[in-house]
Amino acid sequence: MLAAAFVPLHADPAPDAGDKGSVVRLEEFEVAAPRTSALTSAPTDSKLTITQPQSVIGLEYISNAVAPTADYATIANIAPSVANVETNGPGLSEAKHTTIRGIDDGGYNVTFDGIPFGDYNTFTHHTTSYFPAKLLGQVIVDRGPGTASTIGNATFGGTMMLFSKDPRTEMSFVPTLSYGSWHTELGHFEANSGLLSSLNNASVIASYQRMTTDGYRTNSDLQRDTYYVKYLQPIGKNTTLTVLSSVNKIAFGNPSTVTQQQIDLFGRNFGLKDNNAANHLDTLNRKYNYQQKKADFEYIGLDSLLGNGWRLENKVYTYYYDNESHEKPKVGSGAAAGTMLGSVKLNEYRTYGDTFMISNESTVGTFKAGLWYDTTTNHRYTYGINYDTTGAEQIDLTATALYQAAAPGGNPATLPGAPGYDYKYLLVDKDTSFQPFAEYDWHVTPAFDLDAGVRYQSFKRDMNAVVNQTSARQALIDSRTDSDTTPSVTAHYTIDKDWAAYAEVAQGFQAPSEANAFYVNNSNLGSINIKPELSTNYQVGTVFKQDRFNADFDAYYIDFKNYAYNGPADSSGDPLYYGIAKGAYYRGVEAEATYFLGGGLSAYVNGSINQAVFKGSGLNVPTVPNSTAAVGFIYSQGGFFSSLTEKYVGSWAVYNTITNPDIPGAGAAREADSMSYWLGDFSVGYGQKFDHSAWFKSYKVRLQVSNIFDKKVQVLDSIGSNVAAAYTTDAFNVLPGRNYFLTVSAEF
Repeated sequence: MLAAAFVPLHADPAPDAGDKGSVVRLEEFEVAAPRTSALTSAPTDSKLTITQPQSVIGLEYISNAVAPTADYATIANIAPSVANVETNGPGLSEAKHTTIRGIDDGGYNVTFDGIPFGDYNTFTHHTTSYFPAKLLGQVIVDRGPGTASTIGNATFGGTMMLFSKDPRTEMSFVPTLSYGSWHTELGHFEANSGLLSSLNNASVIASYQRMTTDGYRTNSDLQRDTYYVKYLQPIGKNTTLTVLSSVNKIAFGNPSTVTQQQIDLFGRNFGLKDNNAANHLDTLNRKYNYQQKKADFEYIGLDSLLGNGWRLENKVYTYYYDNESHEKPKVGSGAAAGTMLGSVKLNEYRTYGDTFMISNESTVGTFKAGLWYDTTTNHRYTYGINYDTTGAEQIDLTATALYQAAAPGGNPATLPGAPGYDYKYLLVDKDTSFQPFAEYDWHVTPAFDLDAGVRYQSFKRDMNAVVNQTSARQALIDSRTDSDTTPSVTAHYTIDKDWAAYAEVAQGFQAPSEANAFYVNNSNLGSINIKPELSTNYQVGTVFKQDRFNADFDAYYIDFKNYAYNGPADSSGDPLYYGIAKGAYYRGVEAEATYFLGGGLSAYVNGSINQAVFKGSGLNVPTVPNSTAAVGFIYSQGGFFSSLTEKYVGSWAVYNTITNPDIPGAGAAREADSMSYWLGDFSVGYGQKFDHSAWFKSYKVRLQVSNIFDKKVQVLDSIGSNVAAAYTTDAFNVLPGRNYFLTVSAEF
């Protein structure tokens, strides 16, 4: 099939949804049109116009092949070079590792309708906190930094692009009810206005979702409420105004990884213990390990055709995240002997921003210019509590406080009775991103395009810490700005109407984390030697698309510079400095293909071979699977639909520590490999559409089975330095066994 990607097959092509000038409305139907070609049945697909490797996962796959509880990481897992670790069931807990080419979360962008979002201390994301699967109309995995107009704080490793579902063009009420393993219950209630002729064909979609589950792991229960509204208002013939809001509230038990000893003692599904008298002084008690979150995301977007080829696109947005986490419990000693101590951690921020782009398309080429501005105020703290004297929500300023100490470094805020006395850290980090860009796509010939551009990326941190996140607990007011100019050059050649090829040289950027920028003793701030991480990507690929067969193939080589590492520790346990190593080389090949066998049946396959090694030591970079693959069949005919896919993730390297990867051995005393594994997902369903004038328009019933062959998989997460103690120290993420979800939806 890979070879066939280079051989033109002559048949009438179907339109490519990603071609220039086409607009796809991400509108879900309970009963969709039959899948009658490779173009319409492919679980992942690439556009003929792409200039870097990309996998498009459409609404048909999202609504029919994955569990309705899924999050975006569950959906993206099907794509080549993507690996995802979920320990509590599909979308029933935050993903532990979601990697693209082995680059873990925090090293790539996640965007929603083109707006980058995420945490600012580490650029990571919370997969369950914003957009469940029923809100998404499309997920695109971009494996590369993109062109100059690609925005975000972590263009370094690529982009997962999420797109919101649009209002339906007809008035409808769509209830969806789902019940599954571990007493999982989901109710999703959606209302669509249809096109409102009195408002120039405006339309709105509004929904509410409630999900509860006990979860695969013991005492890993989760409850989530999600509210969503999207309004589209045409203004004249050439302008559309979009207003969107999504609000999410979630609470869940939050177990950590488990050792082999715990698995053998308590079972593969062990998470946390019951809250009872026998477990009162047990650190694994559910009472001491849980999170409560609130998140919202809003934007107002304007898309306007100005005439003579000019187009303006602008989104003004805000999003909010508030996570209160109870964690790190321990049994008190000394004056606190016999009592249960713990920590309450807060990560709370409000972000405001604007994405602006103006473009002009002519027969000669396409010009784009614009900027992204984003500012956030991030409040973070951790304070100590004594569950037996103050309860779970109050700061404990008694003699048994968890973080009580004299004033190290002369910080008066840590003295008894002072604001920071019981805080491990108490800080505000204000972050500002500024990224102007310009690029030009020159239509050299009708078949050949050459795109060149440049993006300036600036990221500023203003730190105001009453208590800094170091063992010394000093106060710190400081600022740091990191910036660079990242160019991109791409070439795209249309071989014929069904076949195209591309090449890319582009650079990605990621600013240092909050820790690397500030987490040292004040006297060592001048010793920090950190620069932004840079990735220079060299990629070539080809895409072939016909009605019967489509495929794409690419090869990549990435030069990763400025790997951040911790220096040796001082007497208090903090690094003396943070430094940068030479980096690593990433290389590999990726492919995906769909073949329409006929009678509504298609075969699908994708795969990748991935390698990443540190430049200095030659060691394999951790969390990089040596390969990934997916195979399966998709069926759709006569109202019946079904899919069976198997996903393979190869093993990756795990080290007890990495100090400096430029030195032989990288400072690791021990190395191990995670297990490779296959997991199969199966979905089958039936839908029927009634007469258009009937009040009951359609219904759909489907059964989704994850890990259908009940594979026993435990993914190695961390190891200790002593192999003799591996049984009690090496930690695993255990994946759920076979699980079921039955879903019924209707349209009125």
